[in-house]
Amino acid sequence: MRIARKRPDHVVPEYSLTGDLLSFRRCARQYRYQNGSALPPSRPVQLWYGEFIHGLLENVYRLWKSKGGLPFPLPYERLSMSEPIEEPPADLDEFDLRNLGWPVEESLLNQNKRARSRKARLAAYRRAEAAVNMLGPHLFPLIAEAEERVIGTRDIPGAIASEHRAEKYALTGVIDVLTEIELGSAHTDNLIRQAVQAQCPDLAGEFEVIVDYKGTRRPDTNTSEWRDGEWQVQTYAWLRHEQRRSRRVAAGILIYINELAPGEGDLLALKAALSKGRTDVGPALDSDRRMLENWRPGARADFSHGFLFSRAVRVIPVNDASIEEATGAFDDTVRSIEECVRREDQAVSILQTWLDDCLDGKTCAACDFRYFCEGYQRNGNTIGEEDRIEDEI
Repeated sequence: MRIARKRPDHVVPEYSLTGDLLSFRRCARQYRYQNGSALPPSRPVQLWYGEFIHGLLENVYRLWKSKGGLPFPLPYERLSMSEPIEEPPADLDEFDLRNLGWPVEESLLNQNKRARSRKARLAAYRRAEAAVNMLGPHLFPLIAEAEERVIGTRDIPGAIASEHRAEKYALTGVIDVLTEIELGSAHTDNLIRQAVQAQCPDLAGEFEVIVDYKGTRRPDTNTSEWRDGEWQVQTYAWLRHEQRRSRRVAAGILIYINELAPGEGDLLALKAALSKGRTDVGPALDSDRRMLENWRPGARADFSHGFLFSRAVRVIPVNDASIEEATGAFDDTVRSIEECVRREDQAVSILQTWLDDCLDGKTCAACDFRYFCEGYQRNGNTIGEEDRIEDEI
């Protein structure tokens, strides 16, 4: 009697939209070491900053919801450069952002995640204050869900069962904020409503808008970061449409937190982008234009709230064609990852299989593998440069 050989288990790899696909597109080799080998970054400064901003905004929203509103602007007793990282004083105002931010810091400390420096911690609180007080009154009333988890299954283009480990993959994501908007019922002075109407003037009835926070400046329009951000929103829309009882997603909003309280590096990059025509939003008021033209490193830059808001908020219309383009691009990304997995299995070589294709100096500076990676110096970095770059986050 002949017994058939046991067939291998059917594999359906699961990919996170941000943790896998965007990470691979940023740098394939760093993705392989951190995700494939489970080697966490030794100095997760970018991870701390993003999670701190997300956590604080969610804490404020939960408080706003439980109390039926908050007395905006919320107070903030500013940190000093010499102040130790410890629980805030007991006599602080109940709604002081330091009271709301400390539980987030404490949670991150328990995960061995901390700010790179005091300067980076101060910058995080300064930007969180701007985000809460400038966006909160307009965004919070529109929120239907916070931290919405979504999942869907898609085909891997060109996958052959005899050569690849899978023909389909599961795509997962976490939407920061899901809003339900009926434009007629939202207040006309709501800045989120105005921004959506400006980009989608023909919208009517009820629909959903996806909101995603980005702990960065607004990217230049000629960069992969700009395009990938748009594709991320479109793919979130597809994932949301895969869920039952969901409304039509009409638009996505990317909120670039750094633009609400820009640092020196952000302003230098903005001036360069404007001079080269690589940004879609510049100062509209003469006062803002003069402020930016005359600004020099070390000086203050008191821009109008309108200019800061327009730089921070990017509305992306969603339709069937745009969703198809974005999901197709990420399908190709999964195919590339799966091909790298297959080639590594044959070649048993990470360096030969996973390319050092990163084009972002900050990503290289924060990478633990920069010392043996050609891409680090190719991006114009030198050993020791990481301290200066990380402090600018």
